[in-house]
Amino acid sequence: MAITVLITSGPTREYIDPVRFVSNASSGKMGKALAEQALKQKCNVIVVKGPSDIDIPRSKKCKVIDVVSAKEMLAAVKQNLKSADIFIGAAAVSDYRPIEIAKTKIKKTDIGSDTITLKLVKNPDIIRYVAFHREEKQVVIGFALETRNLLSYAKAKLKEKNLDMIVANAAKTISSKNSAPTIIFKDGNMRKLKMRSKEKAAKEIIDESIRIFKTIKTC
Repeated sequence: MAITVLITSGPTREYIDPVRFVSNASSGKMGKALAEQALKQKCNVIVVKGPSDIDIPRSKKCKVIDVVSAKEMLAAVKQNLKSADIFIGAAAVSDYRPIEIAKTKIKKTDIGSDTITLKLVKNPDIIRYVAFHREEKQVVIGFALETRNLLSYAKAKLKEKNLDMIVANAAKTISSKNSAPTIIFKDGNMRKLKMRSKEKAAKEIIDESIRIFKTIKTC
């Protein structure tokens, strides 16, 4: 039976009003590359995709679910998690969202000041939810993107969120065509990859994810 890989991809958008939102520069390129490499390994693929210009072709083997916000992404993940053998959280999920969304466009004339205060609340932690609600044989892979202390933050996230593997990337990777990630495993071992296309990096990530799944399955 084919392995099923569930992937989150791209950014999320957290709307302030009908036309403005909080987001980030994630392109969704890595999510697409992961999906393509999983398909090459004869896996079934489910992609929960945040808003981006990257198109992921839909097929019988590749289901794509379009979402906008972090809450929508979590809902889609929950609906599909049970059927997944491997979960890869490659999306750059917004950590916070506005407490309130204005029903109409906020205009400068409505503010009456040169400054505006935006109140935010934490978004759900999708990868943490998956890691602590997974079934016994499911594999959970995370990503860490940092501007400083990359490896120490990635190792802490790996442990705190109960992941099987984490892919650590420098911030310059975001929206880039290339990547030089460090893959860190649950047992503390690491693999530092040289700079390469995201497609080639994705192949390494998928290969390692499948290896971990097969190891756990035979235990």
